[in-house]
Amino acid sequence: MKKLAVKKPNIKESIKKGIQLEDAIKHPVFCFKYLHKNYHIDKCDVNEKVSFLSTIVKLSTITWQDIEFSGRHGAGSEKIPRNAINIELPKEISDDVPFFLALRFCGMKPFVGYRNRFIFHVLYIDRDLSLYKH
Repeated sequence: MKKLAVKKPNIKESIKKGIQLEDAIKHPVFCFKYLHKNYHIDKCDVNEKVSFLSTIVKLSTITWQDIEFSGRHGAGSEKIPRNAINIELPKEISDDVPFFLALRFCGMKPFVGYRNRFIFHVLYIDRDLSLYKH
């Protein structure tokens, strides 16, 4: 099977277009490549899907610093130790990820993943609060 070629962003071109590197890394970018099949967006009902998308859009407009200083049950995040997760971690997650972050959508429902620089890798959408002890 042929792999798709992904064009790497040209930093100089982005700067010419008015996108500063500092601005690009301040805001979260969301990745769903490793989303667990049992904690997937497909398991959510329509209201949860709308809330999740709305939350992603809102979080994309604020900085990581804003997220870090917000309350953990608001726009903020909460650290979840690796060993608190009730299911097997994806094999792609290396041991150098010491904890995960839980962000909230649809009230108090968390979606859980990890941050790698400005990218937040969403691993679990915990709509039924079964992923870890709350």
